[in-house]
Amino acid sequence: MKRFYLETFGCQMNVHDSEKVAGTLLACGWQRVDRPEEADLILYNTCSIRSKAEHKVYSRLQQLRHWAGQKRFGVLGCVAQQEGMRIFERVPHVNLVCGSASYRRLPELLAQLERGDCRVAGLELEPNETFDTPYVAREDHYRAYVTIIEGCDKSCTYCVVPFTRGPERSRTSQSIMEEVRRLADQGYTEVTLLGQNVTSYQDPSPARWDFATLLARVAEVPGLRRVR
Repeated sequence: MKRFYLETFGCQMNVHDSEKVAGTLLACGWQRVDRPEEADLILYNTCSIRSKAEHKVYSRLQQLRHWAGQKRFGVLGCVAQQEGMRIFERVPHVNLVCGSASYRRLPELLAQLERGDCRVAGLELEPNETFDTPYVAREDHYRAYVTIIEGCDKSCTYCVVPFTRGPERSRTSQSIMEEVRRLADQGYTEVTLLGQNVTSYQDPSPARWDFATLLARVAEVPGLRRVR
């Protein structure tokens, strides 16, 4: 069985993205392992907001360069989106570069590697795409993250988020509520609603809920004790 190791740097959104990445790979027949030496594929989900997180990723990759040719390495997340193909130049033994907007393409990208491609990349920033997947390997059995919006439209001069996460894309209220109810039915008692700018949430469906309405409706779901 193919084995992968996944390490996450950065914010809660990255943690939840990693839960979705892991769930996707598990659904494709991969096995997750706890140590990089046990893995065939080593993945780092990266953050470009916190400088130390970015430096740690490159440091990890350099420390493991002696496994080049024996294992495959992938850089995911915001650093992948920001640096793009330059990562291959900076760390030649990296095989996969995938930004957060391309996570749904991971099975396709990994299949390319298995067919013999040395380097593959997914760096699209689709303006209407959100990584909405039923395959989530959640790390906690009582508290769960739920993404409601991705990206940001503010374009502040000091912030890289619009360039790494793209424009704001809200999930439909129906898909969010279905996920929250499913979590409550599974015994989760706390949910955290995630987004780069949650107060900008605007339901794209005809219901047209804003963030206040969504928050109130989520709080009404039976079984939930806390909404963050």
